[in-house]
Formats: sequence, structure tokens, C-alpha cells
Amino acid sequence: MIMKQEITDLTIARAIFAAWVFIYHVDLYLNFSAWLGPFAGLIRHGYMGVDGFFILSGLILARVHPELGASLRAQWGAVKFRPPAFRLVLAFWGKRLARIYPVHLATLFILGLLVAGGIMHGVVPRDPGRFGLPALVQNLFLVQGWGDASQGAWNYPSWSVSAEWAGYLLFPVLWYLLSYMIDYVAIQILIVAFAVMVLITLLHHGSYNLTFSLGLVRFFPEFIIGICSARFVALCADMAALRRAALWGGVGFWFIGAATGVDGLALLGIWLVLFAFLMQADTQLPPVLGQRPLLHRFGLLSYSFYMSFAVAELVTCQWFRHQGWTPASHGGLFALLMLGLTLALALLLHVGVELPARRLAGRWLASPPPPVHAKAG
Repeated sequence: MIMKQEITDLTIARAIFAAWVFIYHVDLYLNFSAWLGPFAGLIRHGYMGVDGFFILSGLILARVHPELGASLRAQWGAVKFRPPAFRLVLAFWGKRLARIYPVHLATLFILGLLVAGGIMHGVVPRDPGRFGLPALVQNLFLVQGWGDASQGAWNYPSWSVSAEWAGYLLFPVLWYLLSYMIDYVAIQILIVAFAVMVLITLLHHGSYNLTFSLGLVRFFPEFIIGICSARFVALCADMAALRRAALWGGVGFWFIGAATGVDGLALLGIWLVLFAFLMQADTQLPPVLGQRPLLHRFGLLSYSFYMSFAVAELVTCQWFRHQGWTPASHGGLFALLMLGLTLALALLLHVGVELPARRLAGRWLASPPPPVHAKAG
């Protein structure tokens, strides 16, 4: 098994999740889901694309960093602390921060320019309280999704990035502890995490649409589900019948759960599909979905796309207000502007910010090569 090779199916899944969340937010303005009749829930529950991201985050971290738990265990032992282990954790945190923070900071800067420029010209944004200084400080420190915010502030989709940053901070400990356990314990932990998610639906009217003040409650069980999935995938990856059952059962549960508004069933379906993709990759078989170059490229762009739609929303809504229009009165134009502006900004951020930052972090945080000892003459 090549642990660090990219999984094309999972990259395409990122594209699907990002598109699902985007369509959900456009529907909040246009309510075009009403045209779908009994399938309206497929759009109205698009917020669950974020739940897919949370599972995917834990799964990919555990796959990309299989050595982290073993290395920490080897260096720390049972109770000892050693500097090399701390440097390993710092390098992990540095790479993950470089993955998310530059784009996050760039969107805050763009929003700041737009809001300041609008105010200078007498255009006040809707809900101006979202752009206050306390909320900006929270966003700068990536803690806006840790339970202290009551509304979306600044680039509001970044609450989920804040939650993921909390997961990145704890991942070395979680992976370190899980590395001590046998694979079957990971299965038991996964079952407990799903039970927690069921409890959340019972306490919150059947919905996982928990943001801002309860973001971490939603995030951590799903993050742990992803980590545990990578831990025990080798136990069942070679079972072709199980891979097919997970894939098609997952698609069915995902579709039925979203359409009927049963978020717990949709979550189970999302996990089964992702686990089927992971099993397929573990056996080094070709991707289930094939290559799909366009979807694959969109998957690589998905983080910048996800972080861009709130900026596009602000610009589009302000322009509509200036024209005296409502989104519903010019629905096609509203959707087209949202999509075009989001894609344009996402490409700019991906090429000009995300990729360069990741390359720089890769060079700065690379492990030093082992010393070369000259042979005695």
C-alpha cells in the first residue's frame, strides 16, 4: 500500500462536497429546490457537504501521516518527552497551517477592502455587525468556530476551517493514542462516534446544521470517524463484495437521507461512500469514479472555492441592492454572478496564494537529509 499517493476518488468527493454546499447557499436566496418536489431535500441539506469535509479531513490526515503516531510512540515511550517528537509535531502543525491560513487571511483582506471601500462610498453591508473588530480578531486567530460566536462573521464559511484547525491541533495526540490500540478498538470508537452523532440529531431536531457556537460538537465525532476509518481499512479492503456493498449502499443512504431530511442516514451514506473509496485505494485498484479530469481539477480547487463564495455573495448582493433588485426577481443572473465570481476568485486564490504557500511550507518544513559521513582514506 502506498500510503501517501493521492486518492483520486477522494479528491473528486471534495469537489462534490464543495459544490453541494455552494448550491445550498444559492438556494437560500432563490429557493429553486421547491421545483424538485420530494427531492428538494437534496438541495436543502447541502450543508452536509461540510460533514463530508470533516470525515474526509480525519481520514486523509491519518492516511498521509501514518508515521506520526508510531514516531511519537517510539520517541516518547510511555512517559518520556523528547525534543525530536516536539519538532515532529511542530512540523505537522506548520504544514497544516500553511494549507489553510494563507487563503483564509487573503479572504479576510479582500473582505476588509470591500467593506471599507463600500463605507467610503456610502454603501453599508447587510448586517454590518458581522464585520466588527472582535470578530476579526477571532478570525485572525482561527477560533471563531470554537463556540464563542453567535453568528457568521467576516468570511462566515471559515467557521468550519476554524473547527478543522482545532482538529489539527489535537490530531497528533489522537493518532498517538490510537496507534497503541488494535484495529478492532478503532472500529468500536467509530461506532461510539456514530452514536454521538445520532444523539446530536435527537437533541437538535434531527439536523446537523450546527455552526458557530456548536461547530466543534459537530466536528470532532466526524473527524474521529475519519481517523478510525483509516486505522482499520486494511482489515476489509480486499473484500470486493464489501467494497461494492459499501459504495452502493452508501449512495442509497446518502440520497434517501438527504431527500427525506434524515441527516443521520445521509451521514452514514457519506461515510460508506468515502470508506469504499478508501478501500479501493488501499488495494491499489483503479479509482471507482475513473479519472474525471475536470472534477479532479475542481477537487484540487475546492478549498479556495469554498472560501470564496461568501466574498462573491457580498459583492453580488450589494450590486443587486444598488440596482433595486431582489435575488428572486433575477434568479438566473444572481446564480450566474455567484458562480462566476466564486470561480474567478477561487482560481486567483488557488494559483496566487494556496499553491505558493504550500510549496514554501514544504521547503521550509522539510525534514533535513541525514548526514553524509566521509569514508576514511
